[in-house]
Amino acid sequence: MKKRGLNRKIIINLVILMSMMAVAIILISGRTLRTTYYNLYNEKAQDLVKMLSDQIDGDWAREFSKTLEKDQKYYETKRLLDDIKSDFRGIQYLYLQVPGETSFMYLIDAEKPGDDPANLSQAGDIYEYAEGDYEYFVPDIKAKKPSTELILGPDSGFGRPLSAWAPIFDSNGDMVAMIDADYILEEIDPAIYRHMLQITLVEVLCILLVIFLMVMVLRILVIHPVTRLNEIVSSYEHGELIEDISEFDRNKDEITSLAYSFRDMTVRIENYIRDLTIVTAEKERISAELNVATQIQADMLPRIFPPFPDRKEFDLYASMNPAKEVGGDFYDYFLIDDDHLAVVMADVSGKGVPAALFMVIAKTLIKNRALMNNASPGEILADVNDQLCEGNDAELFVTVWLGILTISTGAMVYSSAGHEYPAYFRIGRGFDLEKEKHGPPVATMEGLHFREHETVLKSGESLFLYTDGVTEATDSNNELFGEDRMVESLNRHSGENVESILKNVREDIDSFVGEAPQFDDLTMLIITYKGTGSDS
Repeated sequence: MKKRGLNRKIIINLVILMSMMAVAIILISGRTLRTTYYNLYNEKAQDLVKMLSDQIDGDWAREFSKTLEKDQKYYETKRLLDDIKSDFRGIQYLYLQVPGETSFMYLIDAEKPGDDPANLSQAGDIYEYAEGDYEYFVPDIKAKKPSTELILGPDSGFGRPLSAWAPIFDSNGDMVAMIDADYILEEIDPAIYRHMLQITLVEVLCILLVIFLMVMVLRILVIHPVTRLNEIVSSYEHGELIEDISEFDRNKDEITSLAYSFRDMTVRIENYIRDLTIVTAEKERISAELNVATQIQADMLPRIFPPFPDRKEFDLYASMNPAKEVGGDFYDYFLIDDDHLAVVMADVSGKGVPAALFMVIAKTLIKNRALMNNASPGEILADVNDQLCEGNDAELFVTVWLGILTISTGAMVYSSAGHEYPAYFRIGRGFDLEKEKHGPPVATMEGLHFREHETVLKSGESLFLYTDGVTEATDSNNELFGEDRMVESLNRHSGENVESILKNVREDIDSFVGEAPQFDDLTMLIITYKGTGSDS
């Protein structure tokens, strides 16, 4: 009876103690999780609206708010906002508006796939401020300053918004519009509750496991020795000494040993939890930094198409999809002067962060050198090669195809530093690879010289550049996509515009690869020469 009573006391006290600890941990975890969620959403939202306020043309917004005539700039801006609303998780509303004293006018209401058109506002729609808006938004609007933290606004029928905003100024420094991003509180809280439920379930399971183990250990190292001692004492009290009373000393040592063991176990658990917390936080930090690095790398590559709307002599489109968060491939194009366009396609050895850093350096050096002193492609690559060789302890190298197109004639001078053969679309022949002698990759050794070649693009002819991620895309049977399939795909879509050609080639690659993972960066660029208008 006494033994069973001791069991019950130990179990009841353990359950009470561990339950109190569980409640405390759940409360702390819930508060920490909520704070983390809001900080994350706040940082993303503030960075987003500030970035958009820098990108949106204030002069255009001022004129559009007067005329509401949808021009090319309107559709470019709307496409930018639509893409961001689709790509940034959690954004419920993203809109460009002109604030007034008691109301604001919509200029653009971004949409994403799945949005109900009936809930979207149109350019010129007027929205009266709710009573609570004056407390949160209007002071910042009058002060012409951006928000500093997510503000919980009043419920206007679609849920309580967590809002961030930033002013947009024209070239005269006047505030002409505001960009607003809203997260809906009712959309964020369920995610927090789901995580809290997961944490609670894990803690309950851990507590049950710990209670079971502790009871078993206590039964062996505490309850049994105490019960044995009780039997000895009881027998002695009844005058029936079964065993020598000195056995008590041995039992006392076992109980003391148990105390030390329990103390050591507690220390180990605490160390494990602390180490696990540190490792988890570090992984989250690295993941967040890689996400930022991905965005930074994407922002370094020109992504606005058409890139030079005023230049009708050529069409150009490009894309880059890294195999990891960041990659070593890059493309570039830029006007050296009014009659010369530089086109670059490159592939750094390796993948990940080292290749991405080397890519940034190489891209910067190539462009800076190309804009100086009217250098030829071979001279540019030679100079960049010598600069990259300095301090290249990681022994990285980069293959580069660099061409300079004379826009008025279609003549192109180019040099290949170990890069893939380009594919040309020729009138009457279609797409085909034109193979010339490669030079060595850049950054392999100092003092290299790079052979130059010449070609001419007639009106209607195209140049397609790519990295080995295209031809070496591999399916589940380890079969390569290859040059032949690439050329066949190009010819199948040769009658389309440059953007459609690249997107359809990518679809053909994805269809070929299937469920197999992407092992290498996949980068493509196509330019179609249209001539100067005087060409026949």
